[in-house]
Amino acid sequence: MELEPIELFKLELDKYVEKPVDEEWKEFRKHLKSVSFKKDGVIFPHSKICVNMLFITKGIVVTEYFNSKEQTITRFFKSKNLCSNISSFLTRSTVNDIVSAITYTEGVFIPKTLFNESYLYSNGVGLYFRKRLMENLLEDKMFISIKAMGIDSKLDFLYSQYPEIINEVSWKKIANFLGVTPQWLSKKLNHRNSR
Repeated sequence: MELEPIELFKLELDKYVEKPVDEEWKEFRKHLKSVSFKKDGVIFPHSKICVNMLFITKGIVVTEYFNSKEQTITRFFKSKNLCSNISSFLTRSTVNDIVSAITYTEGVFIPKTLFNESYLYSNGVGLYFRKRLMENLLEDKMFISIKAMGIDSKLDFLYSQYPEIINEVSWKKIANFLGVTPQWLSKKLNHRNSR
């Protein structure tokens, strides 16, 4: 039997805290909302101020920066990541970033006010948020650093750290992230897989 997203979130939270958070969880849980998004569905649009944090329980999510000329993938998120349109979330303004589901995605929406309150004042749920966001920052740093690598190094990184992206995401999206054409990436991956 598959667990609901909110229960999966609680299991993950329990791994990060030293003592049970059951009392805090009862109140916290009342404000959570299970959500799902179809493949290519927009989670956080650029035209609205982002008021939720998303804990992903299934699927792959992408952040794209766009202007009138192009869209550029800046970050992938996978199961057990926290994600948001972070610039909008923090500044309370609309921004040029969009967050969407690359694959069918399930997760839990955590309202900004609840997230902030927990992050700042809780040693239970807030401890989880502080630890998990530190991990997210390290992942962000990895994604930024691979932008300066050669294509082979970028592919090696994705194969070793994010095989689900290679296996489940369209080559067009991966090519956008890598800064190459989908045709070039297709040839490269076919050649690599035939070895």
